[in-house]
Amino acid sequence: MILIDDNTIEKIAKISVKALALKKGENIVIASGVHNHRLAEKIAIESMLLGALPIVTTRSDEYLLELHEKVPEDYLKQTPKHIFEMVKNSNAYVSIEHPKDPSITSKYPINKVQAFREGFFPIREHILTKLKWLYLGYPTEEAAKFFNIPYEELKRLIIGGILIDYDKLQEKCKWLESVLRDVVEVHITDEFGTDLTLKIEGRRINLDDGIITEEDIKIGDLGLNLPAGEVFIAPHETEGNGTLFVPLTRERFTGRFIKNATLAFENGKLNIEKSSAEEGFEYLKQALERSMEIDRKRFGNNIRTLNFAELGIGLNPHIDKPIGYILTDEKIGGSVHIAIGENRGYGGTSASSLHWDFVSAPKETIEVVYKSGERKTIMTDGKLVKS
Repeated sequence: MILIDDNTIEKIAKISVKALALKKGENIVIASGVHNHRLAEKIAIESMLLGALPIVTTRSDEYLLELHEKVPEDYLKQTPKHIFEMVKNSNAYVSIEHPKDPSITSKYPINKVQAFREGFFPIREHILTKLKWLYLGYPTEEAAKFFNIPYEELKRLIIGGILIDYDKLQEKCKWLESVLRDVVEVHITDEFGTDLTLKIEGRRINLDDGIITEEDIKIGDLGLNLPAGEVFIAPHETEGNGTLFVPLTRERFTGRFIKNATLAFENGKLNIEKSSAEEGFEYLKQALERSMEIDRKRFGNNIRTLNFAELGIGLNPHIDKPIGYILTDEKIGGSVHIAIGENRGYGGTSASSLHWDFVSAPKETIEVVYKSGERKTIMTDGKLVKS
């Protein structure tokens, strides 16, 4: 059964290629699952029509599961040099959402996931800091079942969130960028217990507005998502305090759900012992501890796994509900997301194997403080305040 028609596939492919601003002679890697290989090939064709040179790689759910179940841990820790060389010789990288069924990740032995991440860390780091990159969502019936929503609803959030008016999105992003210019401090509150202060003075303001411009490339803002729609900043990593309420997130190794978490931050760092969740806290704690273990092996004891990495404000007009899928959840208008871990690609200073976004409820109030001492409320109960 074809769930996404050819016309829609072609539209998404054209949007993807335009977003990457591909040029003649540029090399592009397109990674997909078997279920969305048709879209990968269409992106490849659209790339070639611009004179770019694509290669498409494909992995099935069955392959991914067998790899994690059968391959010895020591072998998974190896960095595949031939893949690394391919990435080093590329200008752009596209990853289309896979596996088809996200529930299979819960079957992966966590030690194998950790080993695989260790092996691929240099490749991932190169992609995120040296290449133009695109992470592209794709709805499936299996994913809809996993997120406990009807397939048509998941399709509406992802496909509808991609097929938007990008001129209007870019206008909204630029407005918010102008409002955040010269801001020293951001204070976020909501009715669910969020009360968090971050420092952003002097930090780069990044726009996820659906296109990588020459200006983006100059300042090192190399990546984007589809669906797009956020303004994000790397806050000062070792400053800021308070709590963030997170209604729904997924553990970063096996995708297990964590519900109604309250995260406590002190001096820019997540305090695990003072944090809690109504459901799945043990998965949160275990994933953070494993990520710290990976980082200690690579960076020594002075790690930034738990430190502030990103402050993002969602702006996609079509995405309106959290489902536990970070790609759409963080784009919800009226929401804020706070990430920990890696943030060098955003203008920050932290290196980590982890980048974990925690999305608030879509009813945030945001007050900012400018260098002049002026205070301004820029969002009230999830609604932007334009003055």
